[in-house]
Amino acid sequence: MLRTRLFAGLAGTILLVLPALAQRPPGGGGDPDPIPPTIVGQFPVVAVPRANPLTPERVLLGKALFFEEQLSSDDTVACATCHVLEAGGVDPRPAGRAPGSDGRLGSFDDELGSPGVRRQDRLGRFEHDPVFGVERQVTGRSAPSVINAAFFNQQFWDSRAGPVFRDLDENVVLGELASLESQAVGPPLSAVEMAHAGRDWPALTAKLARVRPLELASDLPAPLAQFVAGASDYRALFAQAFGSAEITRERIAMAIASYERTLVSDRSPFDLGTLTPRQQLGLEAFLERGTCASCHTQENGLFTDGKMDNVHLPGHDRAVKNPGLRNLAPRPRFMSSGQFTSMAEVLQHYVDIGALEPLAGDLEALEDFLLDGLTDPRVVAGLPPFDRPTLWSERVPPGANLYGASSPGSGGVHPRMLADAPPYLGNPEFQLGLGTARGSTLAALLLAPRRAAPGATLLGLPLAVDLAGAHQKLLPVSRAGAGQGTATHRLALPASATALGRRFFAQWIVLDPGAPRGLAATQGAEFELFTRP
Repeated sequence: MLRTRLFAGLAGTILLVLPALAQRPPGGGGDPDPIPPTIVGQFPVVAVPRANPLTPERVLLGKALFFEEQLSSDDTVACATCHVLEAGGVDPRPAGRAPGSDGRLGSFDDELGSPGVRRQDRLGRFEHDPVFGVERQVTGRSAPSVINAAFFNQQFWDSRAGPVFRDLDENVVLGELASLESQAVGPPLSAVEMAHAGRDWPALTAKLARVRPLELASDLPAPLAQFVAGASDYRALFAQAFGSAEITRERIAMAIASYERTLVSDRSPFDLGTLTPRQQLGLEAFLERGTCASCHTQENGLFTDGKMDNVHLPGHDRAVKNPGLRNLAPRPRFMSSGQFTSMAEVLQHYVDIGALEPLAGDLEALEDFLLDGLTDPRVVAGLPPFDRPTLWSERVPPGANLYGASSPGSGGVHPRMLADAPPYLGNPEFQLGLGTARGSTLAALLLAPRRAAPGATLLGLPLAVDLAGAHQKLLPVSRAGAGQGTATHRLALPASATALGRRFFAQWIVLDPGAPRGLAATQGAEFELFTRP
């Protein structure tokens, strides 16, 4: 039975690599490219594209961009949002659910992925999504680790980002070893992960040319703080890294990839020869009691061959790239689906499919080896090269600034305040949204310098803002059914340092004939103007 399953997985792998056999060399010609290696470099030494040398300036620029929430269209998501270093390079936040192959939420094949951005149209206005409503959309896979990713010649679970990095006209920029660059250009324009619909590179690069680097971050490590000090926008940093101030898609990718090539984890107990007796027994079980090492070879130091294999996950039977097994201890979820929440579950899965035949005590020892024997303590402690800034969204998680009560509208649905935008000094596109409201109506956005007094009401509605001195903005709600209407208001925040620390409060009131009193109200939202020191 095990041999049959392994053959089926091999057949799936062959089908997946067939398209690679049909590739032609960049300059043309009749012979197909050879199948590229799946692992590059000589662990722990990374392989670097010749045209993207690993310089200190490019690494620091890439680090700034990796932690830059302003890289997203609404300032709420960075690369580091989904790839948290002290969590093993994966996403430790509560998993979101995305539809599996059946297209429906709540079924057996749901994916557990990473929350991205709320759905927005080409103008950055909030929209009601058929699957996620106005909740943050969710990626279709669990985030793979960014740590040691430099040793893979293809990126993503399906290996779709390959070693040849091309510009938007399909011209070759880097002809080899550039899977990190190929991967880096995907998320910033993804309408699920970091962008509104239709976002393009000219808009993104223009934004970087006007925003203060890491404006939203705090607790910058000293070398990074020194690098960005005094820079009013990213042009000066690109000049340091590339010799001129031009900001391009290709330079963004090369800088981020340069930083990621420094994220090498090679100081676990396995590397240092300090495995405990039980962890040593776990290594023995790993090598001898099943087929673990056939996909997760230890010989290259990465505990993976980097190839595509089918692991027969319940409800998710598919081929995925074999991940490395380092730094598993701090991870909250496992597998490409994110469906297992403990190593014990993972090991039991492999026992169930016949890929692991443990002796007494093996499972406990194997778990100890995989979790603690292969985890680099620098990763968990956030020590260089795994040190990092704190993101705005970590200081103020989505929804943390909401207060008070809402009141229901048509169909008993409560309208939602969408208030994730960071209120930094001079933000020219600060955004407040309304969701799950009655459609094709009007809504008033109330902005005030003070909260309402406890128990205050307006026409029987719970009032969140003090109407004395409040400003009102009347806006149309999108044409939609009950509970699906949205509205968006954008305004420029003051840039003067005298406004630092000033608070303001917001609430939406919706004209809704289906509501008990003809009106519905959202919760309030509180904001405090800030800036990075």
